Amino acid sequence: MNTTRGKIKLKEKRSLQLPEITALILFATSALAGMFIAFLLNGITPSSSSGNPSNGFGLVLYYIVAVIVMSAIIVYFSKRRKIGILKYLFVGSMVLIIFLVTSILAAFLPVDIYEYYAISFAVPLLFLYALLFKNHWIISDIAGLISSAGLAAFWGIDVGIYAALTLLVLFAVYDYIAVYKTKHMLTIAEASANSSIPLFFIIPKKANFKFSGLDLHKDKEEKEEKSDVLILGFGDIALPNVLVVSSYLYGGANWIYFAILPLIGGIIGMIALFLYVKRPAPGLPLINGGVIAGFAIAFLYVLFALK
Repeated sequence: MNTTRGKIKLKEKRSLQLPEITALILFATSALAGMFIAFLLNGITPSSSSGNPSNGFGLVLYYIVAVIVMSAIIVYFSKRRKIGILKYLFVGSMVLIIFLVTSILAAFLPVDIYEYYAISFAVPLLFLYALLFKNHWIISDIAGLISSAGLAAFWGIDVGIYAALTLLVLFAVYDYIAVYKTKHMLTIAEASANSSIPLFFIIPKKANFKFSGLDLHKDKEEKEEKSDVLILGFGDIALPNVLVVSSYLYGGANWIYFAILPLIGGIIGMIALFLYVKRPAPGLPLINGGVIAGFAIAFLYVLFALK
């Protein structure tokens, strides 16, 4: 007989586990790398995106529509058990981003033109081979980190600060609906993970972890939120950092506040997600909210304290 039955059981204090700490490091690394790529693309002095911080609202609409359409396509193919054919599309997209990032970084290396092209093509081709034929979570995570940093940089430059704020709000709402209401994001996570489609960071507690399948819809009894692996969408890293990059570029002479405070806000939001929200859960509402709050604090501090 359970002697604790009918008594109030104190909840064990939750603490960050190794996979969650690793996720925080990935988030910060992606943000710093994204800002560095943006710095290289925009010259020595950080400046507002294309001189117009509101030039990206059309792109925001395009991104939202593209994500909704792609989500519908993934769900459609997953229900017909043909989602594997989409792997080539997503791998090709990741390799293209890796190529762009590599070509940008290689341009600043002390190499001649032949070595530049060799590096620019060799790195993405290696990832292409590894992602298609070497199914390992480390390879997918490294490719995801490079891709998320590249997307944060490219989108952060393109959309500008006001459109980036709109982007984060809209995607936070979409993520909440997709996980808690329609729950199609759970279907996408299961289908992509079980078909080796690189859309998620797989962060295990042990390096010798072997992925054996994912079932997020299965009902389970209440238990401690402990698992051998943390699965986090690439978008949970890349999208918040779009605003981090845009904020950094927007900051001008005060770029340090606009870079660090949104980054810290995102980290706090992610910690809150890990410690206080039952999984599976949408990551963007808290993470995006933290980044937005960090930007607001930076904006107000520069506006009033440094006036």
